[in-house]
Order: sequence, then structure tokens, then C-alpha cells
Amino acid sequence: MRPIMSLLLTVALSMQTLFAKSDEVDYMQLTALLLKDGYIDRAYETLKQVDLNSSTVDKGYYYLLKGLILTKKGEYPSANQNFYDAIAHSSDANATQPIYLYIAQNSFLMQDYGGCIDALDHIPEQVNRNPKLQSLKAECYWKVGKRERALDTLTKLLEHHPNFINAYKQRFYYFIELQLYQSALDDANNYLQHAQPNETIMLNFIQALRKSGQIDRAIELAEKAKLTYHNRAKIIVMLAHLYLDKGMIHAAADLFNQASIYNPTYTKETAEMYRRAKDYVMALMKNAQMLDTKEKYKQRIAIFLEYGDFERMIASKDALDRNGLLDDETMRYALAYAYYMEGEFDQAESLLSTLTQPELFKKATELRRKMQQCKNSIWECEQ
Repeated sequence: MRPIMSLLLTVALSMQTLFAKSDEVDYMQLTALLLKDGYIDRAYETLKQVDLNSSTVDKGYYYLLKGLILTKKGEYPSANQNFYDAIAHSSDANATQPIYLYIAQNSFLMQDYGGCIDALDHIPEQVNRNPKLQSLKAECYWKVGKRERALDTLTKLLEHHPNFINAYKQRFYYFIELQLYQSALDDANNYLQHAQPNETIMLNFIQALRKSGQIDRAIELAEKAKLTYHNRAKIIVMLAHLYLDKGMIHAAADLFNQASIYNPTYTKETAEMYRRAKDYVMALMKNAQMLDTKEKYKQRIAIFLEYGDFERMIASKDALDRNGLLDDETMRYALAYAYYMEGEFDQAESLLSTLTQPELFKKATELRRKMQQCKNSIWECEQ
């Protein structure tokens, strides 16, 4: 809506002589000049010098200027009242039409959507000529709960202004809210077919479908986006998350792998996805590409632990120590467990004895019990 409002501001500020008469007082002229040059406070103080009781004062022009000033100051209710006063003091209906644009703008900004609709209803010809104003009116109808009027307004807009493709984007979100998902997807495709490529808008469309639980439709759109933006990591990762939503972990991992080629920050997540998919070879390969050494070893230990490569866990002890990871009690317990699984109970005990966190201390007690069982009888060992 901001481009519309900027346009309205330009139009209204060019109307300095809308109500001007030959006997217009100097204070009014000075106010108009200050306002045009952006000196809002000075314009306001100057306008206060106008004597409204004078028979030569053009009250319509006075209220117009005051409305413009108050609009600039963000005092929208008072501004609109002055605009209506300006209209009331004018006998030329055509000359006052641009003022209704300002009233519509201010009403929208103060969330008086009914007031915005009413203002636009006073200038039907301008609204019909301007698709942005029709879009604004549709949004107001939507805000006040007149869903059918909003959709009807956009449909007519597209009939008369087929090149105004933003209407498809606007209607997409309406259809999402109405749970008309196929219609929403159709509008998304219509928009994307005619719009300049825009990764952010594409992601917004996909995310809106995803949040609505329409995973398959979101995937359909995301696959199309991937063809258009084949080297954009965010699009690829979005598609990966959609496959995760469907439980297709390995497919998601492969997509994360593609994304990591264009954006290395996804390397860790790629390794994690392959770990979840139990593709440990790929998990370790991607893990090896990580630049953050500390994070690399933390993740590597988790991978070793999951597929039971306890020897390599133990072999990583010095690297863990160098990177300060053994300061973490969780890592010490994981290493102690690896020693236990390899039957190196003394080394396991030396690490278990350092644990103080209640949950880990409890696990250490259970691990000691198991080690004692193994020492007492190999047949009772739970390794």
C-alpha cells in the first residue's frame, strides 16, 4: 500500500491552488510553500496566523492545508475531519475528489477500513481507473469481514487490469485463509508466471501453503521454484524441510547436500540429516567439510556413537581434549561409554568419576553397575 500512499501525497501536495482565490491571504500562500518544502511545524505555526473570521479567507483551502499538515504529523483523525471540512466548503465536486484519496489513506492507516471504503465510494471513476485503489478497497473489504466483496473486487480488477499481477498475490493469501488451497496454488502460479523472479515472494507462497498443512501443494510449488532458482540455497532448504514433513529423510538430506554447495553454512545440517537417515558414510563425509573444528568433533562423536564405532570415538580423545570438548560432562560420559563398550573399564571409571550433573551422575552409577557385572561374570555382561 505504501506506493499508493506516496502517489496520493504527491497528488495532494500539488493542489496548492485547489481552493485559491485572487484575494487569498499571504499566510495561506506561505503555509503552502512551507508545506511543499517539508517544513511541517513552521507551516502549522504560520497557518495559525490566518484569521478565519475574515470574509476574504478561503476556508476550503484553509482546511485543506490544515488536513495536509496534520496528515504529515500523523494525526489522522483530525486530518480527516479537516479534509471533510474542506469538502464542505467547496461547491466544485470534481475539485474535491483528490481529497477523498487522502481521507482513504488516513482511514486505512488508522485501521478505519469502513471509512476508507466510504471515501473510495465517493470517487468511483478514479477507483475504476486505478488498480491500486481497487486493491486497497479489496483489502478493506477483507479487513471488515466482507470476504465475498473482497474477492469480487479483485476478480473485477483482474478483468479490467489483467497486467496488475499483484492482485494474484493478494488473492493467494485470501484463498489460503479461506482454505481454498488449489485456488491459492493457481493464483501463485499465475503470479509467478508473469512476475519478475523474486525468491522472497516464492518462499512466502511456499511457507503459507506449508503452514496451512498443504505439504504436497507446497512441494509442487517448491519443485517449480527449484527449477527457476536452481542455485538458491534457501529454496532448496525449504524443499528439504517439506520432504522432512513427509518423513522422507534421505531425500531431505540430499537436498541439504545440494544447498551446502551454494552455502557452506548448511554443511552441519547436511551431516545431521544423513545421520538421521543412517547414511553414516555421507554423514562423516559432510562432517569432514565443516570449518568449525569444535562443532565438527561434537557432531562426529554423535555419529560414531550412533553406529557403534567406539574405537574411533576413543581415537578421537586427544582431538576432543585439544578443542576443549572434554570440559563438557556430556562428552566425557560419551567417551566413558565408548571405553565401557570396548571393555576398558579403568579408563571409563576415570571419566565417570568426574561427573557431577545429576542426570549424568545417575547414568554413571548405572554404567558402573554394568561394568561390575562384566567383571563378575562375562555371561552377565550387558555390552
